[in-house]
Amino acid sequence: MPPRFRRAEPMTTFELVPDDELEDWPAPAPDDPEPGRARRLLAALRVRAAARWRALSRRGRVAVAAGTAVVVVAAAGAAVTPGILEARGERLRAEAVQGLPGAVDDLSEPLAGTWRLTNGSGALAALRGGLVLTTEGTAVAALDAGSGRETWRQDVGPFPTCGPQRGYRSDSVPPADVVVCLSGDPDDRTVTVLDAAGGVVGERSIGPARIDTFSDGTPDGAPVVVPAAAGAVAVVDDITDATAPWPADDLPDADTLRKLRADGWRDPTLRLEDALTGEVRGEATVRLRPEDLGECGMTQDEDSDPELMTEPMVDASPSSTTLSVCGASVVVTPDGVVLDTGVDDRWAIPLPGGGLVSVGEESTVLDEDGTVVATVPGYLLPPVLDDDPDGPFLVLAGQDDVDDELRLSAVDADGAEAWDATADGLEGVLARVAGVVVVQTQGGLVGLDAGTGAQVWARDNLLRRSADGSGDWFAGAVTDGTRLLFGVSGNGEHHRLVALDLRDGSTVWEREETGFLEWLTAIEGHAVAFDDVVHGLG
Repeated sequence: MPPRFRRAEPMTTFELVPDDELEDWPAPAPDDPEPGRARRLLAALRVRAAARWRALSRRGRVAVAAGTAVVVVAAAGAAVTPGILEARGERLRAEAVQGLPGAVDDLSEPLAGTWRLTNGSGALAALRGGLVLTTEGTAVAALDAGSGRETWRQDVGPFPTCGPQRGYRSDSVPPADVVVCLSGDPDDRTVTVLDAAGGVVGERSIGPARIDTFSDGTPDGAPVVVPAAAGAVAVVDDITDATAPWPADDLPDADTLRKLRADGWRDPTLRLEDALTGEVRGEATVRLRPEDLGECGMTQDEDSDPELMTEPMVDASPSSTTLSVCGASVVVTPDGVVLDTGVDDRWAIPLPGGGLVSVGEESTVLDEDGTVVATVPGYLLPPVLDDDPDGPFLVLAGQDDVDDELRLSAVDADGAEAWDATADGLEGVLARVAGVVVVQTQGGLVGLDAGTGAQVWARDNLLRRSADGSGDWFAGAVTDGTRLLFGVSGNGEHHRLVALDLRDGSTVWEREETGFLEWLTAIEGHAVAFDDVVHGLG
């Protein structure tokens, strides 16, 4: 059975559409959050890749509606064939997503590989101008995302690592204007800042540093330094190697934390510095709590008892920098704004058009400067792709009267609920494009009318999963305004690219490829796949 979406209070909406478009998409259901289940589900989304957004202005939507009205009037006054209407409709939808993160020109025919990155360390970041950054030897190089042609190359010294990188979620995020590279021997590192044209903005010697807590050959006491966004570096120093025994019969608890502190543990601090001047933009300290210890790793030497792994981890993406220790974390925006994530298990999700959502039982939307744009009740789920960023927020909430079901609600900026839909196996929101909200479920996708929440189509056979939930997962998506192309990754031996028609959910084309697919995205209009070998599609 496909996932079920049930009606709540119906509401009336009017929209002018071409005659051959889907019409009269109906509506969906009740109340009361279930924070425990929502938090567990969203924690999985956080790791798997569900969310992001924002780019198109409201004026763009008005232009689309106006253009559609012209088509309807023309159809009334002349014999216009459905084929002509559909061609016009596709053109209007394509224009509506131009410039949107995740948009490409045309998905009506199968995409094929156009270039492959066969050497270097792989794509590290996207730069303004449709460039993909990579390193090779002592050099940093930028490739054109459309052709794979090398646009510029700059020597920065041995062992270069550059950022901001794409982050562990591989989000669709705005391209960077500058890139920061850390190079040199571990006991004498240099930070170099490059602009998007490959020019050297400046450099600074920072002495001993390691790129993570596991770096070999680094002097004792050297800080972790990671290239970050907007010409900054993330610095974590005074890192301890303290540990504590993992309890033999239970999870770590308050007693474990006391033993950890007795062994010399100090809560680490993340400091975001200007890469060239060293000026501190913002800093925040991870406060480790007993409930965080259950997410620590475990290490065990031969003939010894298991111990906690408490090494701090730094993730510096274009939208934020995160310092994590076990289940605790702090988040700092590129401008130095510290997000409060420790009080109610919040976490940050970057938005493709820039900015962040601090997700929790009450979610906060921030722009690129860290200024609060809106506060929304519930767990806000920004779509991976969104052609209506000025539309209602999509929010996850619990359902108290139906087991194992969650509600997806559309909430306006003033808190008014436009619609809600009750779903079996809801796992996230993949896209809101062409008037359809595409929702991820345990086995596939469901299309909801973006204006009413009514189910338009359902595909429950897209993922191959075992009873325990293991198996395939969605690995990124791109759109041309009419179709949605998404990646399906699984055991690493093969992956699939599947293109669906957004209007009825039908398969337009499908291809199976060899190798593991990490993520599918678009860089300024060009589809790029990050798998065993980074390559362009066209």
